[in-house]
Amino acid sequence: MSNLLDLAAKEILRKEILQLCFEAAPVGCSMDVLKAAFAHNGVENANELERQVDYLEGKGMVSVEKVGNQRLNLSKTIVKITAAGIDLMEGNTEQVRGIGI
Repeated sequence: MSNLLDLAAKEILRKEILQLCFEAAPVGCSMDVLKAAFAHNGVENANELERQVDYLEGKGMVSVEKVGNQRLNLSKTIVKITAAGIDLMEGNTEQVRGIGI
C-alpha cells in the first residue's frame, strides 16, 4: 500500500509543478521558486523535486533552461511549460500516464 501512496504523491507533485509553470507562463519558474512552493507540502528534498521535473521534461511537458551571468557569478535553472504541457493542463489532450490530472 505504501508504494501506491508514493506513486500517487509523485503524480500529484508532477501536476502541481505543471500548474505552477502554467500560471508562470511564458516566463517559467526557477527551481528556487518551486522548492519554496513545495517546502510547505513536505517536499524538502530538492533531489525529489529535480527528479520530478526531469520526469516531466522527459514526457515533453516542460523544458528546462539554465540561465545566468558568469561575470556576476549568477546561475538559475528555469522550468517552462511546453505546448504539450499547456494542452494537458487545458484538457485539450488525453491524460498522460504518470501525471495526476
